[in-house]
Amino acid sequence: MVYGLWQSDLLTRTVPLSQPFKLENIMTNDVETTAWALEGLPGDELSIQNGLLTTRAARWPLCIDPQMQAVTWIKRREGKQLEGKVKTFHDADFLKQLELAIQYGFPFLFEGCDEYIDPVIDPVLERSLVLGPGGKQMIKLGDKEVEWDPNFRLYLTSKLSNPKYGPEVSGKASIINYGLTQQGLAEQLLGVTVAHERPDLEEARAGLVADMSANKALLKKLEDTLLRELSNATGNILDNSELISTLESAKEKAVEISQKLAAAKATAKDIEEARVRYNPVAARGAVLFFVMASLNAVNNMYECSLSAFLKVFNQVGCCTAATDT
Repeated sequence: MVYGLWQSDLLTRTVPLSQPFKLENIMTNDVETTAWALEGLPGDELSIQNGLLTTRAARWPLCIDPQMQAVTWIKRREGKQLEGKVKTFHDADFLKQLELAIQYGFPFLFEGCDEYIDPVIDPVLERSLVLGPGGKQMIKLGDKEVEWDPNFRLYLTSKLSNPKYGPEVSGKASIINYGLTQQGLAEQLLGVTVAHERPDLEEARAGLVADMSANKALLKKLEDTLLRELSNATGNILDNSELISTLESAKEKAVEISQKLAAAKATAKDIEEARVRYNPVAARGAVLFFVMASLNAVNNMYECSLSAFLKVFNQVGCCTAATDT
């Protein structure tokens, strides 16, 4: 809709628009998407858009996640803060743990949801906040009121590939389809293939991605520091020797990091040129998975999970002799 209708309408009305237009370029940046990739989110366009919806949407995300990609990413993203905060609606203590997460600003994950969402969490989904004593924000959870911490984050995921949620659910949560795409799977299989054939290459790529992410984050921090120092400066800037020294130091570091990023981009280009030789293997593997996954249309017995497929794909790679061609 964004690309087919909205962008076409803007071009028809001759509204200035950067080309090629990509929504993710406006709503995120390389620092964040690189961090997502390190956390396990596939790098294809659809997955990046799903990540934006999960982190930016006004409503809490309900992820349709048959291959458990969203669960894996969310758990890596939140890390230790999710310990003890991954529950299902069948757990006896889920309400108590949810209450603690809301009160202390921790993330909370409902895993393996089916088509029934317990109405007891409706106030949380709707963010039905009320003012309590001292102007504190409170929310009613069950039969008690809980203090609301704005850092609280809620995630819901479902393993069902095609759940049927009614308007009472879709109106309260952002339903996001994390179903696997052929392009996203091909990128994953490419990494597996290169790790077997050229482990040195994949290791260098992983290290390069981590270094570039750290350098981009540091560069952004330096830029923010420069802007903050200039905006908070009072009087004549030229007379403020401490400010000038800080700005010069920040500028030198920024130039140094920019040079490192330029060198890293050149290295990344060389690595990608070497990896592209294995694209046919990854593409065929992705096609094979989707063919196998579609067999359940013939009979429900034919079910293939991504984890099982990746396990077999890895075993085949281990049993095959590495080649340079």
